[in-house]
Amino acid sequence: MNLSHSITIRNALPSDHKTVLSVIPEWWGGRDLRSSLPKLFFLHFGNSSFIAEKNGILCGFLVGFLSQDHPEEGYIHFAGVRPGFRNQGLGKTLYRHFYTHCLTHSRTIVRSCTAPENRLSIGFHRRMGFVPEPGDIMEDGIPVTLGYLRENDRKVVFKKMLAEKYDNAPE
Repeated sequence: MNLSHSITIRNALPSDHKTVLSVIPEWWGGRDLRSSLPKLFFLHFGNSSFIAEKNGILCGFLVGFLSQDHPEEGYIHFAGVRPGFRNQGLGKTLYRHFYTHCLTHSRTIVRSCTAPENRLSIGFHRRMGFVPEPGDIMEDGIPVTLGYLRENDRKVVFKKMLAEKYDNAPE
């Protein structure tokens, strides 16, 4: 991994919410996805969500939770890496922190989703070993689920099986 040792990863706190929201439009190329990340995630799922910082500057985050209805599953709801820190292994490191959290709580399935137009996210998930779930339609060879999170919402839904023992040692 090319990450500097000066990047720290810690659990998310409610006070991180405002900072995370402030970077979303910039990190997503002008797309305003802030409404997808209410503060309740930071209030109730801080132990399964992670903040990456360097010298007090937000470099990345992952918001995830352990499913209440599916006791074998964890779900990654939202994750992002500051553009200048991409392709250095930070996203992978954040996901691995979540995998470790899942396995610590006997969760061996991780689910996530992304917009079909977010090709960077689709590629990242595939490189991380996620498999797209069957969808309602195919778009450019990618299965798309309609109405996934709300009416008229199109998502590529992913699933990853974790090994019972996961090596989370840094690379």
